[in-house]
Amino acid sequence: MNGFDLTSKIRKDPAFAQLPVILVTSLDSNENRGRGIDCGANAYIVKSNFDQSHLLEIIERLAGV
Repeated sequence: MNGFDLTSKIRKDPAFAQLPVILVTSLDSNENRGRGIDCGANAYIVKSNFDQSHLLEIIERLAGV
């Protein structure tokens, strides 16, 4: 199972439908980014551009901090 499939399953389960999902992936195309957002991810981070402070900002935003 890949992250797209897992995110889709999370979104279909009422118990987890509101769980924030951040995809961290090596897939850098616009097509894959769109696919991630379409399957329900709240954020999409590409590993080649990974910045820990950016990840923490996203987590804080999703947590409502």
